Amino acid sequence: MNASDDLTPAERRALEGLPRERAPRPVLEDRVVHALQRRGLLPIPLALRPGRRHLVPWLAAAASLALFAGGFAAGEFLGTRSGAAAALSGVQATRGSAAQVAAHAERLGALYVAALAALNQVNDSTDAATRAKARQAAISALGGAASEVAQLAPDDPLAAAVVRGLDDRNREQRPAPSTRSVVWF
Repeated sequence: MNASDDLTPAERRALEGLPRERAPRPVLEDRVVHALQRRGLLPIPLALRPGRRHLVPWLAAAASLALFAGGFAAGEFLGTRSGAAAALSGVQATRGSAAQVAAHAERLGALYVAALAALNQVNDSTDAATRAKARQAAISALGGAASEVAQLAPDDPLAAAVVRGLDDRNREQRPAPSTRSVVWF
């Protein structure tokens, strides 16, 4: 037998009409939280710590800058990869016959020549370092193409001469080995 069995119907209705729990006043909750924080039992949130409120906007700005830089770097990396893949896709798509690959190589060669012609037409107001970098890129592409032609036709004297000339040029441009000797004790 329990206590609800001893109640009259009016008492039972009155008991059910009472609230099951009583919400504490907000002031009481604030006092308990502050007391726990003072004793070190409840950590103080970063935004509410005295003297550190100015850090929150800076941390948010630093996090957003890091996120932006990471996204930019990932986009550059993936863009570079997809650009190289797009350039090679024509070669991969034309693996059907040697004539198709040769036609694709001819189109790319024409693009290479057009790019060099455009480079020649660039205004002379550009700085010397940029022109030297562009010239080095053009020579590097020429060397790669000449090496491939030399492998394709090993008896071709023109391709062999271009490869030999570029090799000689590279040897001449390397810095001379140091004549200084170091003695370690």
